[in-house]
Amino acid sequence: MEHEENWDQRYAAVGHLFSSHPDTAMVELVTPLPPGRALDLGAGEGRNSLWLARQGWTVTAVDASSVALDRAGAAAAAEGLRISAVQADIGDYLRRGDSFDLVVIANIHPSLEERAAILQAAVGAVSPGGHLFLVGHHVDSLGRVGPLDAARLYTEEALGGALPGLRTLLLERRERTLGGDTGEPVVDMVLWAAAPASLPPGRSA
Repeated sequence: MEHEENWDQRYAAVGHLFSSHPDTAMVELVTPLPPGRALDLGAGEGRNSLWLARQGWTVTAVDASSVALDRAGAAAAAEGLRISAVQADIGDYLRRGDSFDLVVIANIHPSLEERAAILQAAVGAVSPGGHLFLVGHHVDSLGRVGPLDAARLYTEEALGGALPGLRTLLLERRERTLGGDTGEPVVDMVLWAAAPASLPPGRSA
C-alpha cells in the first residue's frame, strides 16, 4: 500500500509526470506485428498502452497507481479507445497466469531480487510465438535519469540471458536526449525477445 500511495502522490503532484509519447524502440519493433493481446506492465499514464490500442491491440494496462490509470483511461475514452486498466502490483498480477501475444516492460527498475522474479514471471506470460519488449535506463545514465541506485539500472551483461525460455532478437544500448535535441544525453537498454511457436514440455498455456 505504501508503494501505491507513493506513486499516487507523485502523479497527483503534476499534470503529467512522464512523456505522453510512446517509446520509440517499442514502436519500431512492434509495428510489423499483427495486433493481438498486449500486457503493459507499469503502464503509468498509458503512453504505450494508448499507442498499442490505436494499432488495434487489446491492451491490459497494469500499474500500482490509480491516479495514473485514471489518466490513461480518460485519455483512451477521449480517443474512443478501450484499454483494460488494472491497479495491482506487477508481481501479483503476473501470478494470475494470463498469457499475451506481447508483454511490455518499460522503464521499470526494481531491485535485483525483484527484477529476477518479475522477468521470470513475465516470460511465463508470453504466449507461444509472442514477444517481450523491455526498455530501461542504462547504468551509464546514473545521476541523469532513473533511480539513483546503480544496481537498479540495466547493463548488457545483466540482461543477457535474463529471459530463459525466450529467444533474444535484439539486445542493445541506445542513446537519446532528454527533452529533445538540445537535452541531456542518456542511455537506454532495449531488449526484444520471442517465445517459441510451440510450448516446451511441462509448460501449459
